[in-house]
Amino acid sequence: MTPNDQATWHVGHNTDAELQELPLSEPAPAADQISVLAADPIMNPDEAYLANTTKIDISGLTFSASYDSISDGVLTVTFSDALQKLGPVPTSWQTWSSPPFSEDPNPDVLYSPQNSLTMELSREVSVFGFELEPGPFDEIEYTAEFFRGDTLVESVTRSINGFYGARLLAVEGGRIDRVVVTGGADFAIAQVRYELPLILMWLAVVLLLVLILALILL
Repeated sequence: MTPNDQATWHVGHNTDAELQELPLSEPAPAADQISVLAADPIMNPDEAYLANTTKIDISGLTFSASYDSISDGVLTVTFSDALQKLGPVPTSWQTWSSPPFSEDPNPDVLYSPQNSLTMELSREVSVFGFELEPGPFDEIEYTAEFFRGDTLVESVTRSINGFYGARLLAVEGGRIDRVVVTGGADFAIAQVRYELPLILMWLAVVLLLVLILALILL
C-alpha cells in the first residue's frame, strides 16, 4: 500500500493504529491562498531554506509527553496549548509527506488536539516556518498568520491532505514574533525552523566569542 495508490481512498485519522481504505477517488486539492503583505511565503523546504535556517530539534523530547514550549537555547517557541510529542512517523502518527514537499518523510511531530494554535517567539526572527499535517485523512484548509506585535506581516492559507500530505507554512523577509494557526481539524507540526535577523545573528556570534574568551581566561 502506497500513498500513490489510486484504486482506494484512505479514511480515518493519523493517530489510528491501522490505516483504513475505501474504493473512492481522491479529491482534487484546493489552490493555495497567499496574502502578500510585508514578507514572502516559502512553499517548499528547498536547499536554500534548509541551509539558511536553524531547526529546533525535538527528537530528544519524551515520547507521548506534553510540552508548553520548545527551545534550542537561542529561540524559545511557546505554545498557547500544550502539544504532545509523537513519532518519528509512523510511530503513533501514521503519515507525512516526502521531499520536495517536506524535509523528511519520518519526522518527530508535535500533536495539537485542537484546530488552532498560537506560537509566541522569544525574539524576532526574519524567517519562520514549520510543516503541518491534519489528523483526519482528508483535504483540510489551514491558515498561518505571521505577526510582529499586533501587525499582520503575512497570511498563508493552504489546503493540506492528512494522508501523506504534510506541507510547509513559512515566510521570509519580515520581522516575526508570533504565529497563529487555524484550520478545520486537529493537526501535527514538525521541523520548526527560523533565521534570526542579520544584526541579531552578529550579536549572537559576538556574545559567543566573549563567552569563549571568558572561559579561556578563567
